[in-house]
This record gives sequence, C-alpha cells and structure tokens, in this order.
Amino acid sequence: MQFAPSEALSLGLELELQIVDPSTGQLSASAPRLCQQLQETPQGRHYALEATRSTIEMNSSVQHDAQALRTEMHALVGQLQDVASAEGLAVRGGGTHVAQFWNERILTATDRAHVLDRRFGFLPKRFSTYGMHVHVGMPDGETALRVANVLQAHTPLFIAMAAASPFLQHGDSGFAACRPLEPLVYPHGGPMPHLFDWAHFESLVHELCATGIAETLKDIYWDVRPKPEFGTVEVRVFDTPLSVDKAVNLAAFTRAIAALALAGTLKLPQPRRHVTEGKVSRFLACRDGLQARLFDPVRADWVTGRDWALDLCARIAAERPTPTDQAALQALADGLAGEEDHARMRALWIGLSPSGELPSGGAPDTETLAAYSAAVCKQLRG
Repeated sequence: MQFAPSEALSLGLELELQIVDPSTGQLSASAPRLCQQLQETPQGRHYALEATRSTIEMNSSVQHDAQALRTEMHALVGQLQDVASAEGLAVRGGGTHVAQFWNERILTATDRAHVLDRRFGFLPKRFSTYGMHVHVGMPDGETALRVANVLQAHTPLFIAMAAASPFLQHGDSGFAACRPLEPLVYPHGGPMPHLFDWAHFESLVHELCATGIAETLKDIYWDVRPKPEFGTVEVRVFDTPLSVDKAVNLAAFTRAIAALALAGTLKLPQPRRHVTEGKVSRFLACRDGLQARLFDPVRADWVTGRDWALDLCARIAAERPTPTDQAALQALADGLAGEEDHARMRALWIGLSPSGELPSGGAPDTETLAAYSAAVCKQLRG
C-alpha cells in the first residue's frame, strides 16, 4: 500500500444521519430517493448511501479550519433537510433509533451492500447505526501511524464525549453509547492494534485479507485506521451527535489532539502496555459517558471522562496547536459542563412520555415517538 501524502492537519468530516417519517417518528427507507435528488445538485458528491436505506451519509470537503467546516456542514445539512421536507421526511442525529430492529432494515441496492450481506448475514443490518468519522491529514505513512497510535489511546474519551445512543429496540440500553459496542462482534472490529511501522501495518492488513474476511482496508473496522488513499488518519468511534455544531467541535478537538501528537508533545510513554485498561476504559465510556472513570494512558491513571477532557482542553488552549480552531475548541470546553447528548435524549423521552418513564421494551406510543423524533430533529441545526 502506498500512502498518498496530504497537507498535515487538514480536516474532513463524515456524518451518518437518520431519515425519519415525521408523522410516526419511525425510520424511513427513503435514502435512495433522497440521494438521487441530491446527486443532481452542485453539491451532490457530498452525499452517499450506506448499507441500509434509512441512512444518508454526508462528506465534507477537505477543510483547514473549523469555521469553514461548520459553514459547509450547515449548508449540506440544510440542503438535505430541504429535499427531505419536500418528500414529507425529516433527518436527525443520534447514534441509534429507539425503534430500530435489524430485521426491519432494508439493504441498499449497491454492490457493497450485497457483498456485506453475503459475508456477514444479519450483522450489517444490526449495525445499521449512525456514526461520525473524522479525517486528519498526514504528511507520510510513518507519521500517520505514530499519530494513529495516540488517537487510538484516546478513543474511550472520544466515545464518552460523543455518547448519543442510549436507546435500541424499544428499550433503554443502560448505556450512554450502545452503538460503539456493535463493531466488537466483527473479527476485524474494535481497537486498532499498536502499529510499529508501515511494514507492520501492511502485514496485519494482508493477514486479515488472506482469511477472506476482508478484501481491502475499507473492510477493517478498527476504531482508528490510516486511510492511505486519502492521506489521512480516520477516527471512527463517535456517535453522530444531535447537532452539527457539536460534530464540528468534536472534529476540531480530534484535530487538536492529532496536532499535539504530530508535534511530539503528546506521547504514549509505554505504548504497548495498558491493553486491558484500554479495553475496560472503552466499555466504561460506552456505559457511563463522561461520568465514567477512564484510563488515561499518557498519565497512566484513572480519571473521570469529564476531567480528562477538561485537562486536554486546558492543554490545547495553552499550547494552541490549531490556532484557527480556538472558537470551536472553547465552545467544546464550555459544553463539557452541560448536559450530555445521551442524557438529553433520555430527558426528552421522559418529558414527552405519558408515563414519564423511559422506554422499556414495548412498542412506544405513536404520539410520543413522533414528538420525541421531532424534538431531536430540531436540534440538528439548532
């Protein structure tokens, strides 16, 4: 594999959004129709289908600062909302849908979706969840691996900061983010192993492809992975946030962490240790969000997710590794004291439900589901 160099710390964002029927709040298998209309616009290349038909993906241009990224993503979401509204539909954020069942999902008519269906059966439908991916440009492959190792060590914190998937299959999951648990069932999903050099990376990819379980790097679902064809490192663990602004702020935070790693000021003192702590920390982040006690491998200590995030925000503010993003980073730091997305989703449901209780496994009242969905939709650009 050849790594195509890109501008160091350039920035890209992918958002997977839910398509819903406003009258019921249920997912709508309308992505092909919407995507066809969007492809006819000047910005059509920024929209794509996913494996199932209730998801539409938006991809940013290559950007160099958070404000430009914010402007573009708001415009792309606005255009998507306009097209969806004309079809009697709506779009929303969040990592899962409360009434989401794998056997009700419909595959898109793409070659890749059919390959995934043959290879993994029901799993792609079960993993019909909604995530955010952040790309950060790197000048060469070896540098990309060094930064990727640092980013992988911070994935429990990223999961906690973006946690927005408390509900699934008519019930409360008991987790702040149940979506990041889904990739763990795949033999090539979950944390990226520590990568020593480019030869080591290539050998691992070839090893997985030789089993027949993967054909290319795109089929390897690590939390973090190099993207040689883009010249980036991609972080894949985030739930899709409820709002575009939070998504952009999290992307700016990811880029700032990558910048510290690129500069060599954020290092893993014992890069091959603490594998167990990292796995446990990932689980706790999924369960408890920013309230979780997570393992910071740089300090080799357990801290709350909120304290870890605040400490990194303070360090970023002091060192200013990405000075053009200061407004986004400050907004992110300010938001750490507020309500997390998963808590907001639970509070919305309780406030709208006639029983005043969380969903508990039975089919939700139609009016409650529609009102809840509408409230979540409003937050996307609010």
